Amino acid sequence: MSNLSRILYVSRSSLGVGEADLQDILEISRKKNKQLQITGILCTGGGHFIQILEGSQDALIHLYARILDDRRHYDSVLIGVAPIQQRIFKHWSMGYIENSPEVMEANRSQLLEIWRGRKEAHELFTLMRRFMEQLDS
Repeated sequence: MSNLSRILYVSRSSLGVGEADLQDILEISRKKNKQLQITGILCTGGGHFIQILEGSQDALIHLYARILDDRRHYDSVLIGVAPIQQRIFKHWSMGYIENSPEVMEANRSQLLEIWRGRKEAHELFTLMRRFMEQLDS
């Protein structure tokens, strides 16, 4: 598969999202992901979602756009998108792990800290600023 990529994002579950909603998310995701040749895992607990998805870059971008529109969660942060050589979750159209609130909060905090501290983010901002300055010239 060309442009094989992986994305990782974190978000918070909306008020009132319960076990039935999670089962619905998993059931629909497993069917659609299989059709789109997307694999991955969803981790939940304590009002947090952490998800890793793998597939073609185009399919992942379209899927993440739909995920952002889902009202069952909010405060989504795309931690990263990266090209990959092979899948980690090749046997799972959508794996599922439920963790304690403490584990999920610690994982979310750690991922956000890495995201905030990435050197590439500063470099990307600098490149974007240079590009915008060229447009103004």
